[in-house]
Amino acid sequence: MKMLFFINPNAGRSGIRTHLLEVLRMFCAAGWEVRTHVTSGPQEITRKIIEEGEGYDMIVSSGGDGTLNDTVACLLKLEHPPVLGYIPAGTINDVAATLHLSMDPVEAAKTILNGVAMPLDAGTMNGRGFAYVAAFGAFTEVTYITSQDTKKAFGKLAYLLQGIKSLSEIRPIHARVIADGIEDEDDFLVGLFCSTRSVGGFRPAATMENPAISLNDGLSEVVFVRNIRKLADLNEAATQLLKMDLSNSKRFLYFQSPHIRVEFDRDISWTLDGEDGGSCRVADLQNHHHAIRIMVPGN
Repeated sequence: MKMLFFINPNAGRSGIRTHLLEVLRMFCAAGWEVRTHVTSGPQEITRKIIEEGEGYDMIVSSGGDGTLNDTVACLLKLEHPPVLGYIPAGTINDVAATLHLSMDPVEAAKTILNGVAMPLDAGTMNGRGFAYVAAFGAFTEVTYITSQDTKKAFGKLAYLLQGIKSLSEIRPIHARVIADGIEDEDDFLVGLFCSTRSVGGFRPAATMENPAISLNDGLSEVVFVRNIRKLADLNEAATQLLKMDLSNSKRFLYFQSPHIRVEFDRDISWTLDGEDGGSCRVADLQNHHHAIRIMVPGN
């Protein structure tokens, strides 16, 4: 059995550095032939997976959500993608929280060896892959304009601190949202197309109004926050958003769909899994059902 193991040494926590030899010993003892690649810049994962990915039985990625984004985006391009193993080592680790993966590298490695391969949906925006969320609007650029040193020092608080500095710069974005049987045009503060129970490190609890979000039902959560003019209303909307209480249709546009099209009257910047996703006037977002398989803890 052959494994390609990517390590991002610059990820937020990077606990893998002190546990790497133990993790490699575990993989080898379990019968895996491991090739290790330490990333030092963008496009390395892309090149390696595209050129060699289908020659491996498993690809393991250790890093933050950005590293995972690169890995998943490349796996989507393969006709027969290998199973994915993930050792979280970033600041926020939304996907790890959603999948109940341990932040301890050794425990995460045990899951890769002894867990189960779960089919997982993934997304594309205008053909570019992402693991769990595409977003535009207020605060969405925070994840990639916040410095790595600040992320390491403050964790999720870093994003809030950077966001607070941007409050005065919030501007609504006019957009037209089109999906099967749904069409809505309005000014929005934020737009999300996602499949995760955690965004930016905040994890709303499941309730009767907020049932557990499925990661592999072929549907993404579509959440658009309408323009808000009063600070009190903004605070209330933020609280409802973090709780995923989206029942107020005057404040939110919320539904589930495998595909949406978003049209703007100017180029709008997007983030994909917290990374810079570029700008566009038309965004075509697609949920790819059971696109990959990822190792998760067994029952």
